Amino acid sequence: MYIKSALLAFCLLIVIACQHESPQAGPRLLIENAYIFTMEPDQPRPFMGYLLVDQAGAISGLAAGKAPPGLVAQRRIDARGQWVMPGFVSAHSHLWQSGFYGIAANENLEGWLARLYGVEAPKLDAAQLYQLTRRGASQSLRNGITTMFNFTYTGADRSGEVDRQQLRGALDAGGRVIHGFNVRTISESWTPAMARERTAAFLMWADAQSESGRYLGTMLAGGAGFVDAAVGQAQVEGDLMHEFSLGNQQHYLESVADSAGERARYPVLEQAGIIGPRLIFGHFIHSTPELTAAAAKAGVAMVWNPMSNGRLGAGMADVLAYRAAGMKVGMGVDGEASADRADPFENMRMGLYQVRAVHQRAAAMQAYEVMRMHTLGSAEVLGVEDKLGSLKLGKRADMLLVDPGSFTPWQEPYAALVFAGGVKDIREVFVDGLSLAR
Repeated sequence: MYIKSALLAFCLLIVIACQHESPQAGPRLLIENAYIFTMEPDQPRPFMGYLLVDQAGAISGLAAGKAPPGLVAQRRIDARGQWVMPGFVSAHSHLWQSGFYGIAANENLEGWLARLYGVEAPKLDAAQLYQLTRRGASQSLRNGITTMFNFTYTGADRSGEVDRQQLRGALDAGGRVIHGFNVRTISESWTPAMARERTAAFLMWADAQSESGRYLGTMLAGGAGFVDAAVGQAQVEGDLMHEFSLGNQQHYLESVADSAGERARYPVLEQAGIIGPRLIFGHFIHSTPELTAAAAKAGVAMVWNPMSNGRLGAGMADVLAYRAAGMKVGMGVDGEASADRADPFENMRMGLYQVRAVHQRAAAMQAYEVMRMHTLGSAEVLGVEDKLGSLKLGKRADMLLVDPGSFTPWQEPYAALVFAGGVKDIREVFVDGLSLAR
């Protein structure tokens, strides 16, 4: 009798366990009746359809029309009247700058740098940098940016704690991040060996973080292109890139005053082995046809930051010429101390309208092109286009649910979204098919 009772209880436990586990074993999310913008090259037109996300957070179903009958998911969204698009990618952000809105309001880049980096930033400790980074990442996510390249602030720290805290702050917000690592300025008191040891220690620590899917790796936040770069800085960065297989994003040709001196640094970057497909030029405003052609031939990419460039009076990057030369172009919202809003919609509009105004031709750049640059184009620049940037089977389910009600009726969908859409129209932000609170 005891054996029968025990067996019955055991079977009952199995049934209960299966009942609890079965919903978790199915697809994570099904979105139906949505107007879907995939941003895939072979699918330029949005379509009415459905999107399915598997338990691991990847897109496992995506097609026009109705979802297959009988499909069961943990969450089901009837998105009738709603639009679905990829999450934005900011290929150039400074998340820690989320506490400095309106700083140096009427200064060009040099005066702004003196105020932010010369006066305010040195006051910040690791704990404050964590909080500011988490805040900046959270605001970016609420505004539809699901992946960010984050330039960090190091200051006088040699221990690596400020880097660890800034990566943790970005990851704890819930998005994807590429960490921009500062080598620090090479000098007698900060030798190449010390820089290498600190880099290796951080990379080992970062690789051990549990969010392996959302930490997309580390690149150098290089300083070798600056006109006042230390002797040997370029070679150290080049050596670290090759030893640890790291990319490198340089702030390059942003400054009007330093542009001639920075252009003269290009051969130094070449000699150090920095120039190549793993190099990204952030801003890249004051180039020449010859330098553009050389960089494009070498496979260098660039990131366009129109809001920040306009706010600081830095100029406008000639993205049409760069694209014509074959250069990959992505977009970034930069920092909230220089663009003041981590807002990809405003960034797209600012860039698009600048190009049209300068060229005095509305067809110089289309809405689809600028939207692609802030999604799949930025993913290509960062080398993560196999994982994100568009909606495609097998890619991560990082996406936005957008309500077009504020700009309905509309004529052309991409134009309506870019010209009239805004962060206020985002209803949900998803990373791996999981909704993040807005």
